[in-house]
Amino acid sequence: MKARRAWRTVLTTGTAVVAALTLTAGQSSAGGRCFEVKGSYVEHAVTGPDCQSAAGLCFAGTYRGDIQGSFTGAASSILATADTPTTTVSLFTSDSKITGKVKQWRGTLAIKNAGSFAAAGDGSIVDLQTVVGGTGQLVGATGQIRASGTFSFADGGRSQYVGTVCRA
Repeated sequence: MKARRAWRTVLTTGTAVVAALTLTAGQSSAGGRCFEVKGSYVEHAVTGPDCQSAAGLCFAGTYRGDIQGSFTGAASSILATADTPTTTVSLFTSDSKITGKVKQWRGTLAIKNAGSFAAAGDGSIVDLQTVVGGTGQLVGATGQIRASGTFSFADGGRSQYVGTVCRA
């Protein structure tokens, strides 16, 4: 009886150790591929024939911090809500590309943006930037970056960002 109990304890302990090692190995592998990013960016509206936005808004700017480089983008939608007449807040989606480097890796990140902005006051804006791919050393990148700041069509804007980028 004692031998069976001891064998069961060894088996249970061994299974727990293997499971813990497997989880730890998976986490350190993911940890090596994914990293936190933070910093800021400035942006301005772009108009004219170079703007190919269906919604009539293009933008460009510069990232600083863990992401460094220039970016361009085009709004794919700008949507008023039932509350927009009261709040001046509208929703948007856009596609953008950041060319430069993320930490030490160079390339271009492809981003799908979704957020909201206020047309009045300081032009507050929040933006969820979903990384959907990349080129160069960032090929196959994924992740999400959260940004908040201000933006106006006349003056451009400034935002702070924080998030995670994962390399393939």
